[in-house]
Amino acid sequence: MVDIVTTILGISIALIATSCFNIGIILQKRGLRECREIKIEEGVRSIITVFKELCKNKPWFIGTALGIIGIVPYAIAMGMVGIVVVQPIMSVGLIILFISAIKLLKEKITFFEIIPIILLISVPLFIGLAQISDAYINLYTFVVPFLIFFLIMLLLSLVSYIFSKKVRGSRVEGILIMFIGAIFYSLGAVFTNVLAQALVDSYIFIPFFWEILFGIFWFEFTHFWAFIGFWGLVIFNISSVIFIQSSLQRSKAVFIIPIQNSITFIIPIIAGLLVFNQTFNNYIFFIITIIIVLISTITLSKYQVSLEKIES
Repeated sequence: MVDIVTTILGISIALIATSCFNIGIILQKRGLRECREIKIEEGVRSIITVFKELCKNKPWFIGTALGIIGIVPYAIAMGMVGIVVVQPIMSVGLIILFISAIKLLKEKITFFEIIPIILLISVPLFIGLAQISDAYINLYTFVVPFLIFFLIMLLLSLVSYIFSKKVRGSRVEGILIMFIGAIFYSLGAVFTNVLAQALVDSYIFIPFFWEILFGIFWFEFTHFWAFIGFWGLVIFNISSVIFIQSSLQRSKAVFIIPIQNSITFIIPIIAGLLVFNQTFNNYIFFIITIIIVLISTITLSKYQVSLEKIES
């Protein structure tokens, strides 16, 4: 049982973490406005060139540093009070994002955008109330459901990319690119779970890092999954940064980030339910979360399409 002092301290640390994350996003957005467009279709060399320029951009660099720094208090808070307490507090950070985007970035918000944005901000609260159990991975039996889930996520990403090319230069393009980034970020989280379980099952100690980097050459099942888990989290986390930054450059932070935040909560949870044997104490709150995300995302997307037609 967590005592009151630990709870208060954990909540305070979680507030610091979510403030770092969301203030960092605002600074990144300011930096992205000053940089040339990230064009994913132009290939790796073009993307690297743009990110080299971004690293020299003070607001973007500070914002990115704040996001990285925020991981430390977030991990500490999770260890102290758990996901049930920490996730609802993430909503406070989204409120900071909402206000900062209006005041500092001068993003204009209409009445029809405010309601779905507020609903999306409430998503971490409902995720916390749902009280999901810890993940358990049996590396021998989870392979088939994991592959099915992985292929579905890649297919959704491909479909989003194809449609983003069709609406190039429109408001909806940023939303579709954000979907890809959110899916990749979520896959990175899933591969992190796989790596963590593989490290336990194979008795790999972190100092022996080569067993992870080159685990496929050990010709042993758990080492293989340590290898897959590590490179999966590296590849998808790096890829997600590119797509999320590109979407942030193209669309308003005030509604791109709440949508992205909601998706990156839900996809790993769906993976947890279908692949990692997780359950909820209160399924009703998870169902409410799914409904909120679907309705809010569809509403915002349709509204952006309507604005596009009116302006045309």
